[in-house]
Amino acid sequence: MVFLYLLIVTVLILMVLLFIVASNIIFHFDSTSSDVNVTLLWLYPILKSVVSLENNSLTLSIFIFSKKIFKKQMSSHNSESRNKNVLKKINPTDVRINAQYGFKDPYFTGLTFAALNMIPSLLKLESLYQKPDFLVTNDFININATAKLNLGRFLLALV
Repeated sequence: MVFLYLLIVTVLILMVLLFIVASNIIFHFDSTSSDVNVTLLWLYPILKSVVSLENNSLTLSIFIFSKKIFKKQMSSHNSESRNKNVLKKINPTDVRINAQYGFKDPYFTGLTFAALNMIPSLLKLESLYQKPDFLVTNDFININATAKLNLGRFLLALV
């Protein structure tokens, strides 16, 4: 009986913390190695979730206390409209973007630089750091971004 009460109290505390403690989202994209992943950390190491690109499909992995408890390839059939609705409900804060890029044609690098400079006027960004390389022989894009997300509010918005 005591174990049941302890379990209920623990679940209630975690539910309250879900609304109080913001989770960290880390996005990484590297065009040279075709590496794309999104990591969500909440009270790390309690919960870690990673969505990565493996074998041309998205894979979701969930870790609790650094132990993998779930791994599944995400299906893409008939979920495009549902994904758009989910993306509209994400309300991240403290967004920081670090972008490094370069194209063979310096003209496109300059256009990209100008376009990225317009982003802070359209979105609420904490910081935007750009490092354009105008003298490259191969095209590349590296993006690292971080944000904070209140998981409790996000999950309520989904329901």
